[in-house]
Amino acid sequence: MKTKNSKILLACSYGPDSMALFDMLLKQVGNNGFEVAHVNYRLREESDDETKSLIEYCDKNNVKIHVLVNNKDLGKSNLEAKCRKIRYEFFSSIYKNGFDSLYVAHNQDDLIETYLMQKQRRNIVEFYGIKQKSRVFGMNVVRPLLSYKKSDLLKYCEENNVPYAIDKTNLENTFLRNRIRHEIVEKLSDLERRKFFKEIALKNKELDQIKKQIKIKNLNKVDEIISLNDHEFVIAINMLIKKHSKEVSISKKYALEIKKALQSDKPNLEFEINLFLTLVKSYNDLKVVENKPAKPYSYVLKKPGVLDTKEFFLDFSKDSSNRNVYLDSYPITIRTAKANDQIKIKDYFKSARRLFIDWKVPKKLREKWPVILDNTGKVVYMPRYQADFKVEPNTNFYVK
Repeated sequence: MKTKNSKILLACSYGPDSMALFDMLLKQVGNNGFEVAHVNYRLREESDDETKSLIEYCDKNNVKIHVLVNNKDLGKSNLEAKCRKIRYEFFSSIYKNGFDSLYVAHNQDDLIETYLMQKQRRNIVEFYGIKQKSRVFGMNVVRPLLSYKKSDLLKYCEENNVPYAIDKTNLENTFLRNRIRHEIVEKLSDLERRKFFKEIALKNKELDQIKKQIKIKNLNKVDEIISLNDHEFVIAINMLIKKHSKEVSISKKYALEIKKALQSDKPNLEFEINLFLTLVKSYNDLKVVENKPAKPYSYVLKKPGVLDTKEFFLDFSKDSSNRNVYLDSYPITIRTAKANDQIKIKDYFKSARRLFIDWKVPKKLREKWPVILDNTGKVVYMPRYQADFKVEPNTNFYVK
């Protein structure tokens, strides 16, 4: 389980899986061979008592423990993802202090659950199931319990007098993983489990063959990546993204939309991956770039004329009444929209924030979306966002 002179950090929740691994490490490497990292998300009434019990157990066995208590409201949306980010950032902050590996107590049930979730969600994955070893947040993550059933680990704790607590939320069917666990995985026979392992191994073998085909290509060249078939392209574009950020991926549907756009004659294209990353096509080059927050801007036009900026183009040298700008409006100001800007739509006012939501303006664009103010400081115009907008020859104002 442990290589010579290696230093282990154990991710421990005080559940039966991680506590069984705690006891195994204690017996195999001793209390100087590992340290414990624990996160209390404060999502349950029992969590503080569990943290206290784990600290006491570590003290009793002379094992050093690192504890993070979360006091922020995590809300209800994307809760699993938020908790994962919190714990791995915490583990990473400790890991930097001379650790060689992070031990995580994923078991056989977790492996099958993950695979079934991947199938149900039709996820684009780098690996089916769970790897025994991987790199996460710059850490060597080891999962030594993947051959153990959850029931085996519960039995181990009972037979070895290892304390643990059961997270009651795991007994509920609120999350997809819990439903799969209770309705499918827990009812599997040993024979059915072995069939799943064979199926997972076959899937990963097929995936390896596809990756070999992909690795022949230069994924940063448009002509090479679009020469792949659709299935290969979806995997390839996610591989390209994951080179920049391991935690990010895109759906099959969006990937194929990107492929279709890349096949066009347009030399310069951008595809939003998330708030932080953008996929950029520049002629035959393709790369993932980090989104830098747009700087606020403000321009003043003293009289009818033309403004050609990096954010927008404006030609008010002729009639500009279609933008609610008249001769007595000057000097006008064109600046970044603020969330609380009020714009009159027909006979009532709406905030810029509300319009962003109604028009489904991408968050990246909201940072540089313009509004026009007249010489009294009143917002007289805000361009409507249209996903399929095309610049016509007579367009006198548009966002770039």
